[in-house]
Amino acid sequence: MIEFWQTNVPTNLIPVETAKAVEADGWDGQWFMDSQSLGAEPYVAMGAWAAVTERIKLGTGVTNVLTRHPAVTAAAASTLQAISGARAVLGIGRGDSSLACLGYAPVRLPAFHRVVQDLQT
Repeated sequence: MIEFWQTNVPTNLIPVETAKAVEADGWDGQWFMDSQSLGAEPYVAMGAWAAVTERIKLGTGVTNVLTRHPAVTAAAASTLQAISGARAVLGIGRGDSSLACLGYAPVRLPAFHRVVQDLQT
């Protein structure tokens, strides 16, 4: 199955009216950047979009395991999943832009792997 997603402007400050248009245009999903130094809080934006849409999937593109603790990520993603009617997608990575802006390197693979396993559990 192929899906077509679009990403947002770097700030995540996309009006909810745009959500309806994106869904009406036939996009399968919308990514929201999780880079605290470059954009607004993605879960707030995704929650607002979830409230005004019915079909489009909503996901982080991408979050990381250092600036957002895995327990916080799990709670936020599961809350979005519940209020969106199972349309949440968790995009997770080692951290590039969000960590670089803070002077950190991406999370090392062994630590990243452990966190992903914990989140899946």
